[in-house]
Amino acid sequence: MWNNFRWIAVGMALSVAAVPSPSSADPQSTPAGELSLSSQVLPWVGKSSASLPCHLLLQKGGLVVAIGDSITAKGNWLRSVESALSQLYPDLQLPQMINAGGSGHTAKQLVDRFPRDVLDRNPAVVILNVGINDVLHAMAEPSQDASLRVYREHTAAMVDQAHARGIKVILLTPTLIQEDPESKGNRILAQYADVMKSVGTEKKCDIADLHAMFLEALQHKPSEIKGDWITSDGIHMSPLGNAVIQVGVLRAIGVPDVDIVKLK
Repeated sequence: MWNNFRWIAVGMALSVAAVPSPSSADPQSTPAGELSLSSQVLPWVGKSSASLPCHLLLQKGGLVVAIGDSITAKGNWLRSVESALSQLYPDLQLPQMINAGGSGHTAKQLVDRFPRDVLDRNPAVVILNVGINDVLHAMAEPSQDASLRVYREHTAAMVDQAHARGIKVILLTPTLIQEDPESKGNRILAQYADVMKSVGTEKKCDIADLHAMFLEALQHKPSEIKGDWITSDGIHMSPLGNAVIQVGVLRAIGVPDVDIVKLK
C-alpha cells in the first residue's frame, strides 16, 4: 500500500515541472582527474550496439528537438549532448537544441502537442523519450495490455508524423523507476522499453536503449552507497544519470566511443 502511495506521489510531482564506426574506448587510459562524467560512465553501460549509425546523423546547421517528460524538461542531459557536439564537431555549427520536455507528460500528451512543438519547428532530428509517466499511471492496473497498446499507438504516430516530414527520429527507451532492477516499476518499465524498441525497429529509427544502459550501470553501484546514486529520487537524474543519457544519445547520433572519451 505504501509503495503505491509513494509512486502516486512521485507521479504527481512529475506533473509540476563521416566519422569512424562506433567502437569501444578505454577511458582508463586517461588520468582519473581529467575524466569527464561521460568517460567515467562508459565502462558501466555496455558496448555500443552494432545497429547504431556508423556516421553522424547531423549535417551542418541541423536543428535538433528533444521531446519528452520531466527528465527531458530539466534539460541537463540535453545541454551535455549539445556541449559535446560543439566540442567534437565545431564545424557543424549546430543551432541551440530545442527542449520540448513537459513535466508529467505521457505519450498521449506528447502526441497531442507533437505538431506544434516538433513538426512546426522543422528539425533535422527529433529525440523522443517517454514512458516513465505512462508506467506510473498504469502500475495499479491488473494488466498492462491496454496501456501498452495505447503507448505503442502514440509512439508510432509520432514517428510516422516525423518521417512524413523527412525528420530523422531517435528513440530513447524509458530509463528507470527506483534503483532496484527487480522493483515493480522496473519490471513493468521493461515492457514499455520493449515496445519502444519494437516501434523503432519496425519504423527504422535509431534507438538508444537507456533502460538497458541504466540496469547495466546499477551493477557498478558502489556497495557503500545505500541511497540513490544514478538518480536523485529514483526517477530524475543525478549528474551520473545525465551522463548515462548523454552517452546513449551521442551513440545514437553516430558519435563513436573513441570520440566520447575525448570530452572534457
